[in-house]
Amino acid sequence: MRVDLVLLVLSVCLLVSGNAAAESGPIVAVDGGEIQGAFQPDGEVAVFAGIPYAAPPLGHLRWRPPQPAEPWRGIRDATRFESICSQGQDGDFFERMIDGQGMGWFRRTLFKLVVGFSSEETESEDCLYLNVRTANLGGPEKHPVMVWIHGGDHQRGSGSVDFYQSDSLTKRGIVLVTLNYRLALLGYFAHPALSAESEQGVSGNYGTLDQIAALGWVRDNIAAFGGDPSNVTVFGESAGGESVAHMMTSPLARGLLHRAIMQSASNSESMIHLERAVMSYTSAEAAGDAFAKSVVPDAEDPIEGLRGMSPAELRAALQRFPEQQRYGYPIIDGFALPKSAMQAFLDGDQAPVPLLVGSNSDEGSILYSLGDEALYGSSPGPKTKEEHARYLRDSLGADAEKILELYPVNDRATVWEAAAGVYGDSRFGTRARFYAEQMEQAAYLYFFTRVPPSRRQSAGAFHAAEIVFVFGKSVPLLPTDEQDQTLTQAMGDYWAQFARTGDPNMKGLPQWPAFSREVQRNMVLGPKIEAAPVERSDAYDVFERHWMRLIEAAGDS
Repeated sequence: MRVDLVLLVLSVCLLVSGNAAAESGPIVAVDGGEIQGAFQPDGEVAVFAGIPYAAPPLGHLRWRPPQPAEPWRGIRDATRFESICSQGQDGDFFERMIDGQGMGWFRRTLFKLVVGFSSEETESEDCLYLNVRTANLGGPEKHPVMVWIHGGDHQRGSGSVDFYQSDSLTKRGIVLVTLNYRLALLGYFAHPALSAESEQGVSGNYGTLDQIAALGWVRDNIAAFGGDPSNVTVFGESAGGESVAHMMTSPLARGLLHRAIMQSASNSESMIHLERAVMSYTSAEAAGDAFAKSVVPDAEDPIEGLRGMSPAELRAALQRFPEQQRYGYPIIDGFALPKSAMQAFLDGDQAPVPLLVGSNSDEGSILYSLGDEALYGSSPGPKTKEEHARYLRDSLGADAEKILELYPVNDRATVWEAAAGVYGDSRFGTRARFYAEQMEQAAYLYFFTRVPPSRRQSAGAFHAAEIVFVFGKSVPLLPTDEQDQTLTQAMGDYWAQFARTGDPNMKGLPQWPAFSREVQRNMVLGPKIEAAPVERSDAYDVFERHWMRLIEAAGDS
């Protein structure tokens, strides 16, 4: 117990440290004025936090594209993170993740206290800020830049999450940028009146436009931090990984990125929309109109009425109008996103940049337990072996027999495991391989297999498990072993080398072959780090055929 208490104290210290400014921190000039950051204790890495890349989207700027940040006088303090964007619907992902590590009750409770402490950040609409970590201020040569887009299903998260606050990549010669973008209803809301306000005649996708604006800021300002604006890698996980796909396929982001990394790229609602052929601007606009009529029925100007409500009031209104919650996500608006990312990749319309992409072996272990639906969101998850088989046959037709063979149900106790496996591999593994298949440029596919070292663990290689290894973030209280140190070193090296050159291979690491349709090999990242054939290719083939049918149906609608 004494060791756990010491670890708790260290955890809290870790979470609150890193923002304290040195008495005289480095000063950099950016668009808008000068900012002063702080050096890390080692004096090597400088951190600049809370840099405005756009004007606060308040008042009449709510549900408008990001506007340039207003200049300031004097030197702006850049030693503290600014507010995170107003958050959407909550979930218990972290609680499920902690429970799945196999820790004892006392240690598990301490971890939850630490996570709860670290998550008590101030939410605000005034949130369009980014953060820069660099060890190359004034360096003679510019370093490659990596821009991280956080996940959270486009509903939650921020660029200041503690898991991303690490100097590991920076000390490998990377200038690291993390950012906030508008989320949920405030980030993705379409309405006829908003479309009428727009020069392009469309609305929605404000969070996506924020991401593009942040990349524009990087292009124009990152050289002042020692970064190379001609070598920018955009990377992200989950909805952040899917946002990377959007950056690769949006015409507005063309030329702003030179390499791309997608980690478990997906968000649940985009898949539901695609299957139902409703991931469109017109349907989202109609849903927004219905929402406004429900929330401000007597308003002469419904948008003015909605803009007069606080984020908390809007969030409460969403609970009374659940249909609108389906549309708090990126949509196909014909402007920022002319087509779905999968359709754009099929058409060869993605940016011609190298891609590193992959998934984890147990993506569904935590996400499926949150109550999400089983395959593509068209039906509740099965409870019995018979329901499992019937569900797959209804969804996949003749292909279902192959999936029943690959994800067997031997008794009632394994229905959940089979359904969770189908859920994770259909949404994440299949999609990762699909993106790699469509690339004319180099593509490198990975498969993350590390599981928590406890014999009592149940999370497996869960969704988002790879993040701490990419960032080299030591998390007190989280069980690790010696193999994890090797894996952390290798993944940090691979990611940084890919950012430098567009190829993750470097001396001292196992050779990572480029992916090809003919010889499908990926890099297994786990207790063993080795190139191997794509383990679940038979299942991915079935799921991909289903996806192609859905995409064709969506195109015909």
